[in-house]
Amino acid sequence: MTGTIVVQRSQQEVFDYLVQLNRHGEWSPKPWRVEGDPGPLRLGTKFTSIGTVPGDKNYRNEVEVTECTPPSRIRWETDEKAGHFANTFVLTPEESTTRVERTFEWPEQKGFTRLIFPLIYMLIIRPNFHKGLNLFKVRMES
Repeated sequence: MTGTIVVQRSQQEVFDYLVQLNRHGEWSPKPWRVEGDPGPLRLGTKFTSIGTVPGDKNYRNEVEVTECTPPSRIRWETDEKAGHFANTFVLTPEESTTRVERTFEWPEQKGFTRLIFPLIYMLIIRPNFHKGLNLFKVRMES
């Protein structure tokens, strides 16, 4: 799933905000935090994220930054019981603004989950993904 917004800030300002993991909760549509302080975000940085998923309000992920090219690209990935997940942000300057493209990847669903996943996607995942992007834009521009 990919979404794009345009932010009224420079590419460097957007990147500098994005790599402050402790601020991601400001634009997350659901409660989210990072455990501890992972320090400067760079290739190989590992951190624990704690978020909300159906049935678990303190869902933990062990995450690793697998790409970090300031000020244009960052990607982090996690492996969990359900499979491999990844978030990628690509920042492209456009005059005095920055185009932010976010891609969220998840594993192919299996069994019963595969049957109900389209409904979960339409009702929960997609709306929260786009709400998060819009909240990111609001935070960056305020």
